[in-house]
Amino acid sequence: MALTPLLGALGRRLAAKLADERILDPELTVQPPSDRTQAIVVGYGRVGKVVCSLLTSHGVDYIAVDHDPIAVARDRRDGHKVFFGDATEPGFLEACGLMQTTGVIITIQSRTAIDAVVERTRAVRPDVLIVSRARDADHARHLYAIGATDAVPETIEASLQLSEAALVGLGVAVGHAIASVHEKRDEFRRTLQQAAHTADQEKSQPSSIAGRPSRRQ
Repeated sequence: MALTPLLGALGRRLAAKLADERILDPELTVQPPSDRTQAIVVGYGRVGKVVCSLLTSHGVDYIAVDHDPIAVARDRRDGHKVFFGDATEPGFLEACGLMQTTGVIITIQSRTAIDAVVERTRAVRPDVLIVSRARDADHARHLYAIGATDAVPETIEASLQLSEAALVGLGVAVGHAIASVHEKRDEFRRTLQQAAHTADQEKSQPSSIAGRPSRRQ
């Protein structure tokens, strides 16, 4: 038991040393290019990598950013165009070319971080395209309300993909199945956008109760 404090201190010292070595990795000090890029992809996990792969296949120029130092260092050594940094920090996206880019694509998982990136991006770029991952329909409505151009709820998208696979498997022509899924996706999008718009209007209107004169004499 006498050794417990000593071991705890040693563990903390080793953890700090490992963290310092990780931060000093030269791959993490590489700065994003200063020239204009068409898109900034926030998050380079499994979802981000798929998005970036599709952007590349369609000739869309982009840079990706991620705040996981181990993953960024590994991916950069493997030749991936990703840079280390926290997109929720004020000024970081500006350093990545936010003021010149055409679109920001948010693929991270944290709801708090997603909200922060959307709000800060919209505050400095009222005109930029913001396409964001959303945790669910409620989160998507919130993202529309704070400025997202398009929000993709994970739960809804999973149900649409499941439906498409089921329709095709059950004999519905592929083209018809895809068309109906696209139609349903558009329907969900319109519903969520309208709900966000209605909520904004309600917030901006003064309370009818507060403005109603009292009947008491």
